[in-house]
Parts: sequence; C-alpha cells; structure tokens
Amino acid sequence: MVRFLRYTQNKWIPTLDPPSDTSGKRDQTVYLKISTTKPFATETVFRDDMSQELKKIIQSFKHENDDSHQDILIKSSNKVSKRSSPTRKKSSVKTKSKTTVTDTSKLPDLRPSLSTNLRVLFIGFNPGVQSSIQQHHYAHHSNLFWKLFNQSNLLEKVVTKNEGVNNKYHDDQHLNNLLQNGCTAKDDFELIKYSIGFTDLALRCTATAAELTSEEKLNNIPRLLQEINSSHPRDIVFIGKGIWEVIVRYYSFKLQLKFKLNKDNFNWGKIVIGTDTEYNTIIEQLFSQIPQETSIYVFPSTSGLVASMSFQEKLHLWENLADNI
Repeated sequence: MVRFLRYTQNKWIPTLDPPSDTSGKRDQTVYLKISTTKPFATETVFRDDMSQELKKIIQSFKHENDDSHQDILIKSSNKVSKRSSPTRKKSSVKTKSKTTVTDTSKLPDLRPSLSTNLRVLFIGFNPGVQSSIQQHHYAHHSNLFWKLFNQSNLLEKVVTKNEGVNNKYHDDQHLNNLLQNGCTAKDDFELIKYSIGFTDLALRCTATAAELTSEEKLNNIPRLLQEINSSHPRDIVFIGKGIWEVIVRYYSFKLQLKFKLNKDNFNWGKIVIGTDTEYNTIIEQLFSQIPQETSIYVFPSTSGLVASMSFQEKLHLWENLADNI
C-alpha cells in the first residue's frame, strides 16, 4: 500500500497522489511518498524543522509486520536515507597456508647423466625434491626447463650438428618421437644418446638451494671440474647465476682476489673476456682447467620459484645457444 504526505501550513497531512497543474507539472507543495507494504522509502528533501513532525507521521504508517522494515534515518544534512540493518563484517584477516617442510635427508642423490663426448652439458645447482623422488632432472611440474628446451629447438640443432659428422640417427624412431612431441624430464637419460648430458653442482637433494652450505658448494667444484673434463662438452650451460657465483668465488679464493659479480661486470649468456681485469683473470683460470673447445653459458634458473626474468627473455637466451651449436 502507498500513501502520500502533503506538507502545508507547517503540517504533514495524508493525501492522495499529488495532483498536476494544467501545464502537466507538479504543484509547488512538498509531498512525501510512503510505502507501507515495502520497507519505507522516500526521495523528498525537507528542512530540519519538519523532522520531528515527519517522524511521528511516518511511525503512524508502520506496516503490521514491523520486523521486516528498515528504519528511516533523518539526517541533519537535510536528506532522508535508509539505515541498513547491522551486519557483521567479514574478517579481512587472511589465513596463511601452512607450508609443509619436507625432510630431504633420506631422499637419494640424483646421479649425473654423462658420456665422454657431449655436445651440451647442463649443470644445475642441486636436485630438488621431485627430481630426487622421480630420479630425473628438472622434474617438478612448475620448472620451465623442458618448456625452454623444446621451444628453443635445441635437440633438433644438436642432432643436425651431430649428423654432419655421422648419419646414425636416420632411422631413429625414438628421436623422431622426441622431436615431434617434445622432451620431458623422463627423457633426460635418453638424451645422452644424442650428446646432451646433465649434472649438478651438488648431488644432494634439498627443498631449496639455500639449504646447501657454502663449504658444501665450494667442495663440490673439483668433482664438477672432473666431470667436465671427462665428458668434453662443447658447451656448458649453468642453469642459475648462483652456480656461476660459487665458481667465481672459488677461483677468487685461489687467486687471492677480492672480486664479486655485479651488474657492471656480469652478462647473461655466453661468458667472454671483458673489460674487468680481475674478472678476466678468473675466467682465464677456469678456461685453463677445462677442455679448450668448451664454451660456457650462464642462464637464469628455470625453477618456478624464480621469476626475475620473463619467459620470453629466458627463451631468447636459449635460442641464442641453439643457434650457436
């Protein structure tokens, strides 16, 4: 049910629908529309001196089911608005998800995949939990290694280079399948057949590389150098700047240099002699202890936990490597 209040002679009087004048416009008297079958509503603006009288009249039109209505709030700003029923605000405090700490002490080391004549040798920091459990390199589903490996067409470039020497892959159905469908972590040990190998700075599994001690990382470099020299890779690819930093620190100690990598002396990609004398000394010392034909590349980590560089930027580095095979 709808009623109207007409304000005249300082009073609010119940009335019918406000009449229109002959021009089709409402008269200049102030009217207030009241719904008694729905929550009270009004759009009329009125003066403060009307407030008390208005409130009394409105209360006289209360619907028989008072609990279903919203109160009318008469504000000093000369507006009538609805006052919402009080509601409890939802807590804005976010519940932090619990991080499961994996005990890696009983997980096995991940063995390297090496041969005596590699075209490319990938060197990671150390195996993560999934790589240790599955016994395959870069096995975690969020790791971008195999996506970058496939999109850069690295296997195709390596095979093409190898076939220039020997056409032994002509009838290799397994290779055709890898080239057509792409490689995954489960193919890592199969790739040794195509002169692509894998190893790590440290072979011990940890949830993160930060769990390796500085002493442990430095002590593994002689073993790593031995693996490089026995496999004679044409290209070494360090997957993660942190590995290169450990190697630079190792030779800095040996050469008694106080040197540190920074944005001025370090560049992603192929390691070459530059303008920094101390850095050049370290690079030359390293090159003197590995096969003469070996080149070194440093790429960003492919871990899903590392997002300092976009995928396209990483892919560009991989494509440069593939083009130089």
